[in-house]
Amino acid sequence: MKGSDMASIRYLTPENLYARLNDFTSGMAVTKGSFELMVDKCKMQDMEWNHMDQMHRFSIHNTYDKSVRIATGENFAVSLTQWGKWPFLITVSDVYLAKGLFYQSLTLAGIIFLHSIISMEEVEGGVKLKDEWYIASHKLFKFLHKPLNKKLYKLNVRLQQEDEQIRHGRFEARKKAYQFKTDVPDYYNSNLPGNNTIYPVLPEHASFALDDVTHENTIKKLGEIEFIVKKDEVNNYLIWPAVCPHEGGPLIRGKFCETRVTCPWHGLQFQAVQLSAAAPEAARHGFSYLLKDGRVYVMQ
Repeated sequence: MKGSDMASIRYLTPENLYARLNDFTSGMAVTKGSFELMVDKCKMQDMEWNHMDQMHRFSIHNTYDKSVRIATGENFAVSLTQWGKWPFLITVSDVYLAKGLFYQSLTLAGIIFLHSIISMEEVEGGVKLKDEWYIASHKLFKFLHKPLNKKLYKLNVRLQQEDEQIRHGRFEARKKAYQFKTDVPDYYNSNLPGNNTIYPVLPEHASFALDDVTHENTIKKLGEIEFIVKKDEVNNYLIWPAVCPHEGGPLIRGKFCETRVTCPWHGLQFQAVQLSAAAPEAARHGFSYLLKDGRVYVMQ
């Protein structure tokens, strides 16, 4: 056993896992598998946050059709889930052991134990990701290891491709001085549906003109912050920050319905600010707005 750099956590090291699983009981069979990827345009804290964030899985991936968190702490999460359309209920245990090191364990139908070691290392230009797993069972069921090993590899390939938009999106936002309340991520704060985006500072006396705004979405940029602006059916002005208040998703790619937009990353809905001659002032999502003389003045 080994203590990590997090208080009160002890765990079998990756080096000792294979031997301990083989010796668990007589007749054991253990198969190793692995997947590696160099993730460019990404920071370590965003890779860790992306891994611990359960909320994006239902919007970005189609693997997790159903899932419920049974318990969550800063360094662990226990979930009940269903893998695809398979008629199995699976308990998944996730543990954050040390910076860039995660364990995930689950049992399939009571006959196969699957343990993953997810490690991340920040290198020049991005993050090196490695997912190593052990498939363990009685040797009677070893014939299931090979197809499961192939399925896990293909699953990793697809999941990493689908997550690329989130990791690159956060990276580009950071280049514009965005920060997040989850910059030190854990399983608890990574799954809170609050406003976690910390926007850059607006220029002094920031404002934009409305003469080119139509019933289609228009982007207005003030310093490093962009806003989505459009007219509604009665010519009120609707305004949203273009970067999602929750975790930085691109709202311009969301689904718009009347005065709401649904974020493509987590499926959360955000209400627009509505401005008109009769109601020229409003505040929402950390910004206050004033409509005056054909311009909108914005303050944080």
